[in-house]
Amino acid sequence: MQSQVDTDHDAIVASERSRVGARESLALHSYSVRICHWINVIASGYLLVSGIHIFLDFPELYWGHTGYQGFPAVFKLSDWGISWDEAGALGNRMWGRNYHFTFAWVLLINGLVYVIWNIKTGHFRDRMFPRRDELTPTHLGVDVLNHLRWFSSARGSATNYGTLQKVSYLLLIFLFMPLMLLTGLAQSPGFTAAWPWLLDLFGGRQSARTLHSIGTVVFVLFVMVHVLEVLRAGVLNRVRAMITGRFQLPTEET
Repeated sequence: MQSQVDTDHDAIVASERSRVGARESLALHSYSVRICHWINVIASGYLLVSGIHIFLDFPELYWGHTGYQGFPAVFKLSDWGISWDEAGALGNRMWGRNYHFTFAWVLLINGLVYVIWNIKTGHFRDRMFPRRDELTPTHLGVDVLNHLRWFSSARGSATNYGTLQKVSYLLLIFLFMPLMLLTGLAQSPGFTAAWPWLLDLFGGRQSARTLHSIGTVVFVLFVMVHVLEVLRAGVLNRVRAMITGRFQLPTEET
């Protein structure tokens, strides 16, 4: 059964179709979503590059409170053919730390603005939280099959988030990002001096650094899947909608 939100959304789409004529389009993304999205893109890019520079300057990961060259490590870049000195020559710890700290604040503030703004406007309630019927095994199975198809006309014309998209975005915003923030703060002596419970939470500064690095890999994989989904759904139309706010509706067959 179709929800009232979807019914209202379909009515808006039909209204937009009749109003704009040949160049049919729909107001899809609000200013808050678009502005915060592109700030996130820039901040995440700087965080990734600066984080790589920091890691290359100390290219091993440990577990617990202690970690130094020669100490038993859970990951060594040298096992992948790049020595400690070679990695250090590729990295720039000072540049990396400065930009990483700066853009971590940018991402945090932007994320808080996004969450508060879109809770206030009802964006999360209306478009992001999955309905009960969307979480049934049958519906989830259909959604998974749709995502496994390279081309789908439904994906290209979709103006609502799918169930898997909703769940993944909510997990990213409300679980993954807070964990990345906390594991990052747990590596800072200044913050752990004020909040020593951070070290207890993750089992040590080196454990927090390892979890932060694993989280970075997970985030890169998430971005790769996100970009792939955009390509499959029509990259020009989707990117244009995230810039202008308007989504070009597919022409109906007559």
